[in-house]
Amino acid sequence: MLKNKNGLLEPLHNKSNDAALEARLEEILGLLYSFYAQTIDMSLERVERFLTQLDNPHLKLPPVIHVAGTNGKGSTIAMLRALLEASHKRVHVMTSPHLFHTTERIRLAGDLISTKMLVDVLEECLAVNRSEPITFFEMLTAASFLAMSRIPADYVILETGMGGRLDATNVVPDPICTIITTISKDHKKFLGNTMQKIAFEKAGIMKSGVPCIIGYQTKQAHDAGVLDVFQDTSTSLPTDAKLFRYGSEWDIEPKNDGAKFTWQGESIVTSQPNLIGLHQIYNCGAALAAYRIIMKTDFDAKILSPDNPDNPPVNPLRKIHWPGRLQKIESGNESLALRNLLHDTQELWCDGGHNDSAGIMLAHQAKIWQEQDQKPLHLIVAMVDRKHPKEFLEPLLPYTASITVTSIPDEASSYSVDELYDLVEPLGFKELRKSVTTAKALTNIEDRNTRILITGSLYFIGTILA
Repeated sequence: MLKNKNGLLEPLHNKSNDAALEARLEEILGLLYSFYAQTIDMSLERVERFLTQLDNPHLKLPPVIHVAGTNGKGSTIAMLRALLEASHKRVHVMTSPHLFHTTERIRLAGDLISTKMLVDVLEECLAVNRSEPITFFEMLTAASFLAMSRIPADYVILETGMGGRLDATNVVPDPICTIITTISKDHKKFLGNTMQKIAFEKAGIMKSGVPCIIGYQTKQAHDAGVLDVFQDTSTSLPTDAKLFRYGSEWDIEPKNDGAKFTWQGESIVTSQPNLIGLHQIYNCGAALAAYRIIMKTDFDAKILSPDNPDNPPVNPLRKIHWPGRLQKIESGNESLALRNLLHDTQELWCDGGHNDSAGIMLAHQAKIWQEQDQKPLHLIVAMVDRKHPKEFLEPLLPYTASITVTSIPDEASSYSVDELYDLVEPLGFKELRKSVTTAKALTNIEDRNTRILITGSLYFIGTILA
């Protein structure tokens, strides 16, 4: 369980207490990682063939909301789920990656899938596949569809794994709504080396006649023409996918302790989400826009009103839980051991950012912190070797007192300490250090009245929170 800022306890995963069952899950996952196809197949033929063998569970799902983008997918999904559930809807969800345990990836009518059910559907998939080439993500997607098709729900929210157009989740033919969040430079090897190429792949989830929410885009994305790509993709379909764009058909802005959301000229003031950062307000806007389209009705003023102890229930946006995203580590959380290494006046935060727009958003929050209390900010960073440290870290340069590079424990794709140091050194941080462990990096920060941010790969944050 993890305590969020409202003191609510929520399960992080649904790991079983049955050691034999957990061992079987690990055996299956090991098989998927080692025996099956490791090469990403940039087509849908393999997963479509497999789903046909499974009797097409993806065609037996409740209405689907499909979400693509580079940054903000998980947070947007968490907010949309909270809004729908506050309206008494049962919601299935598939997200990736997981931080702690594979059961985090699948929610069935609001509850995390159990280890037993996950093992059961994976074993069913293994028996049908008969050792044909397939990737881990393709198999897990098919298993998710199988589980979701057997439990009643009102909606399914699907997160793409990497791109969109050729992502394994893009086999669902008729979603009721699609969402494209912030576009950034990531997975360039597979999606293309320009913003426009990446936007084209993400836009591939658009479907003829299906409304598409376009989330906040950075100045770099605007300048690169990603909105033109979205418009071109929409008009290339037999019937346009009507676009609902941030700053045009909808808008959102902070307002005192709340947020003002504007939908096609009409505004409502609601609570800010309990996730930290201006980017989470933008993600909240995308979720509100999707909710408005899906529900086809006016907002429920009671559930969306700013916090009022005399007007329960609590706004669902204040109950959102999405670990590892600008999360403050405090006593009572699962990282108590690391927290105990620090003085009471030292703040400890973590965030799984790793690309250019994530760096920009973190820098914006660092600027706010600096203006609030002038506490020095110390970074502890570890990243996988598929990411580009310069693009991520450069925006944080003006706000950082020191940066310590380390590596991700038990992760073969992690940059080594020396590799990451050599990549970061040319950026010119005031103080650059190496550390073999995160714990050692923490104890080397002697400033008492300071703020420490552990960041980089989500794999790294998973080890921290676990």
